[in-house]
Amino acid sequence: MMLRTVTLSLLALLSAMLPARAEDPAAYPTRKIKMLLPYAAGGGGDVVGRLLADRMAKTLGQSIYIENHTGAAGTLGTQMVATSANDGYTITVGGMTTHVLAPAIYPKLPYDSIKDFTTIGRVGVSSIMLVATKDFAANDIKGLVALARKGEPIQYGSWGVGSTGQFCAEILMQQTGIRMDHVPFNGIAKLAGDLLGGHISLATLDVATATPLVKDGSIKALAACGERSPSLPDVASYKEQGVAFDRSLSWAMYAPAGLAPPIAKKLSAALQDALGDAEVKEKLLKLGITAQFVPGEEQRDINARDIAAWKQVAKDAGIEVK
Repeated sequence: MMLRTVTLSLLALLSAMLPARAEDPAAYPTRKIKMLLPYAAGGGGDVVGRLLADRMAKTLGQSIYIENHTGAAGTLGTQMVATSANDGYTITVGGMTTHVLAPAIYPKLPYDSIKDFTTIGRVGVSSIMLVATKDFAANDIKGLVALARKGEPIQYGSWGVGSTGQFCAEILMQQTGIRMDHVPFNGIAKLAGDLLGGHISLATLDVATATPLVKDGSIKALAACGERSPSLPDVASYKEQGVAFDRSLSWAMYAPAGLAPPIAKKLSAALQDALGDAEVKEKLLKLGITAQFVPGEEQRDINARDIAAWKQVAKDAGIEVK
């Protein structure tokens, strides 16, 4: 009897140590899905995530709830996603910083933005606007280059070291051979305020911040880093102004690596459906994002290509965050 009791106890212990049986991918989802966002509540990335979560939940037939985990320029929350279970119940929305620029500037990034994630698909693309005060002596890239080559000292502001805004300015300098001094600000709101106050004459801003200021004539836009934006359709892109630049400034949805293909397919289909919704498109555009679905594997390859390109830009510019 004692031997039987010991045997049963050992079997129970071994059973507890075994991993739980994986859910049948065909039945997914059978419970709530967590969208873990590495952005502060109310910020642009948080709004994007909540917008998509609401719409995708209708397609999937399960609610998607939000958890915000900020810190380390978004890399803390992104790492949490990378180490989560790959069962389809943790997803995230990543921007340029978390999945493309971070690998280029953080020498000890705690995750691999390609290998540690399953890319569900692209959410959309955005642009960074090169803007200036109304009385700035240049109106476009040609004028800015001419001004710099006269020897005029030019400063530009971005919302921080390693920001997309700084990278866009560095691309411009590397492609044209001009030099400008970088003034990093603590956040985009402070940068926009100092630009309006005339404390700095040239800056890079995201489309959502720049659009109302350009439209009401408070500032002027010289160029769009990225694609020409529907929000400011009269502002020519870098490429249209002769600056070689073909990188996408994109947002995408991710899950932990190793996600079962049927589950990835369901999430991808739900994302594509959400991005086809007129209301979702309109709300994204107000955030400076043009809805643009690209399948996960294709977006993954684009990310890998762009990381290599941005790493070279960072190396040439000496951008590194320790």
